[in-house]
Amino acid sequence: MRLGLVLIFAGCTGSVGGMGAPSGDQPDATPAIDAPAPGATSVARALEWVAAQLHYCQAPNHHTDLDAACPSTCERQDNPLWDPYRSDCSGLVSWAWELPAPGRTTGDFAPFTTDLTHVIAATELRPGDAVNNDHHMMLFVAWKSATEATFIDEPGCSATHPYAEQFDATVTFTAGTPEAIAVKSHGSFTAIRYDDAP
Repeated sequence: MRLGLVLIFAGCTGSVGGMGAPSGDQPDATPAIDAPAPGATSVARALEWVAAQLHYCQAPNHHTDLDAACPSTCERQDNPLWDPYRSDCSGLVSWAWELPAPGRTTGDFAPFTTDLTHVIAATELRPGDAVNNDHHMMLFVAWKSATEATFIDEPGCSATHPYAEQFDATVTFTAGTPEAIAVKSHGSFTAIRYDDAP
């Protein structure tokens, strides 16, 4: 089933195959027809939570949630694959990258911890990368233009939509700080990549 999702996603979004900076640069080699684009699997996994509108929890399913904005116990859609994960922002990225449950926290990813992720230039973001700061992170989906991009996140229990969502936002870059990216209405972030990303 997952392979089908990956191939559908890769076929439906023109920007996935083009990956890389929004400058229009093309990859040096053309991937094989049947090879999923880098990051397509991560995006497809995150889109499972979007499709299910999986509610935000800072705990695995049916466990005590210490986030004061959330109910005291995480109660969300049951799924044996998702249940062990926190369905917060970093739990979403952990699920997308197939990291062990319950998932890492924002401080366990670059630029704070660099054992499995590293900082990249924001203009080099490609599908399946992420943006992170000290309290929130989001999965990068695609460039829509040089100043607009698509992301997936878990916005929090106090959000208007307290579940996984995909959205488009205007982005800006900080001069002299190539890794910095500001996402309109979401804050400033550092662009990062999973070391094992294809």
